[in-house]
Amino acid sequence: MKITQIMTLAAAVLLTARVSSMGQTAHVWDDPHAWWGNHFSYSTDTADRYTANEFSLDTFASYLAGENKLPDVFDTNIRHGTWGGGVGLNYFITRELGLGVDMNIPNNGGNFVDSVSGSGIVRIPLGHSGLAPYILAGGGRQTDPAWEWTGHLGAGLEYRFNSTTGVFLDGRYVWADKTSDTVLLRSGIRFVF
Repeated sequence: MKITQIMTLAAAVLLTARVSSMGQTAHVWDDPHAWWGNHFSYSTDTADRYTANEFSLDTFASYLAGENKLPDVFDTNIRHGTWGGGVGLNYFITRELGLGVDMNIPNNGGNFVDSVSGSGIVRIPLGHSGLAPYILAGGGRQTDPAWEWTGHLGAGLEYRFNSTTGVFLDGRYVWADKTSDTVLLRSGIRFVF
């Protein structure tokens, strides 16, 4: 699947990136050359890696599993779900409060895009460690297996190598209007503009 190859290539680029220190946050509109170069550096600087007015692009791998009820989450078998991927956009109004939208593209033989969701996000950066746990809640529209409205609640953890590149892992429980509920797990790379 193409999304798997893209994610593998992106991870390889990040893992083989050179180690150097960085100064201030470089946004693409301020200095495109510094912004691009900062993706491939690890920040040993104690400057904050999370800022207000932050716009980011997510690419992720995903796992989707059907659930009967919320208590059944702990009985989920990884062999009975669907793997896939997706993309998302986030905008943080303040350092802690943001909005996000994402679309999931599972490998289930159905529609190309199975769901589009919007979320309110609250993150809590942990000092200058680069770690930021977050919670998200919102809703969206699902197109496969049926056209229906959904709501979700989840939590995750992000780690920033520097002020422009990070990795994240999150999970959410999705309540569906007509069909069974699902659990969506995502793991990916976040590029901050």
